[in-house]
Amino acid sequence: MVVRQHSTIQKKRIRWSYVAAGGVISLLVAGLGLWMAYPTLTYKGVPVRILVHFLEDEQARSAYFAGQKTALHGRLKALGVEEQIKDFYRPQFQDEQALDLYIHQLLYDNTGYIGKAYVISAEGQLIPKPTLTPEFWRWFQLAKRLQLVSDQEMENGEILITTPQGSQVPYTTISALYPIADLEKWAAASQPLP
Repeated sequence: MVVRQHSTIQKKRIRWSYVAAGGVISLLVAGLGLWMAYPTLTYKGVPVRILVHFLEDEQARSAYFAGQKTALHGRLKALGVEEQIKDFYRPQFQDEQALDLYIHQLLYDNTGYIGKAYVISAEGQLIPKPTLTPEFWRWFQLAKRLQLVSDQEMENGEILITTPQGSQVPYTTISALYPIADLEKWAAASQPLP
């Protein structure tokens, strides 16, 4: 009976040795896989290596956890985080503007910061701010001189024109009704409006 117990104990030890060896090998394989994938791993779209760099910075970490969006963005800029993320994603984008929008959307989603060139839509997506071109300003000055408009403002990435009656109309709509060529003719002739 002593011989039987000894052989049973020995078999159990051998089984546990195989289990332990299998566990160690599994951990080594997983570690090797993570090490090889590390340059391409992301968390919420941000490369892990950049996240680690960010988390190592005391000022950036403090600003993030305190909800100080502007201070955080300034610190991320100083650390070069935006450019590092752009470098990571650049091979996937042909258009630099599309890449910039994608990166700013990631930053907005993760930090709440809205870049100066963007506005947030009702759906929570960043959209580029429309630029007020010289053509717009020429149209607006003529329309104001002819008392068609009183003010303009940006809302959700759209230029809204305020009429003297207080109504707000999208610029694209009102400028189609009153093209700049007509405004120039009316202004030059000082004709009353139709």
